[in-house]
Amino acid sequence: MRKLRHPPEEPLSCGCDVLKGGQTQAEVAQAIGVSQSVISRIWNCFLETGSAGRRPGQGRRRATTANEDHYLVLTARRHRNMNATLLQQHLRSATGTTVSTQTVRNRLHGVFLYARRPMVCVRLTSRHRCERREWAAEHVNWRRNEWSNVLF
Repeated sequence: MRKLRHPPEEPLSCGCDVLKGGQTQAEVAQAIGVSQSVISRIWNCFLETGSAGRRPGQGRRRATTANEDHYLVLTARRHRNMNATLLQQHLRSATGTTVSTQTVRNRLHGVFLYARRPMVCVRLTSRHRCERREWAAEHVNWRRNEWSNVLF
């Protein structure tokens, strides 16, 4: 059976209730499907804090603040052609915060901004523009029933 270091919290609060009832840590661990050391850690945490859940603030600190994240998003939206490296350099020069390009991409992915390839199309020449303008002038007075016969 796979042992979890941080199992789901719902059965753990139940595990603390069972420990209060008198079962041993090993019995509770076997019933939930975790190792006895996990139950021991959770029981000690429960005795210290009164809660079986993880304490707030555990884990790695974020490399950027909320304001820096907002700055990255604004810069990316204002300058659509910037890549993560350029955004990283802008952030460093503006705030002094050094982050990796992967962190920049992660922050942009958080607000649904993703890298895209530019669309490949035929370049419009001045002749194309003139022909389009002439076509539009010829069709400016068309009615709805005339447009209904056109397939684009």
